[in-house]
Amino acid sequence: MAIEKTSKATQDVQPVPKEMKTNDPQEIKLDEQKLKKFFIGSIDQGTTSTRFIIFDGTGQPVAQHQIEFTQIYPHSG
Repeated sequence: MAIEKTSKATQDVQPVPKEMKTNDPQEIKLDEQKLKKFFIGSIDQGTTSTRFIIFDGTGQPVAQHQIEFTQIYPHSG
């Protein structure tokens, strides 16, 4: 888990960006600039290939790589 480090001693360390303050108590608004600095990796293991995708904190893919592999089937019987 990524940890946001702050330079001021009065601010606490946050594992995710804090919500931005708005006048509407019903509205939740996250700091999108900070979310873009957090990343999540995902592995997709398929039957013919393996794919790895990195997403930023907003859910947008930022990088991916795929490697296909040869399938080995045992002979019948």
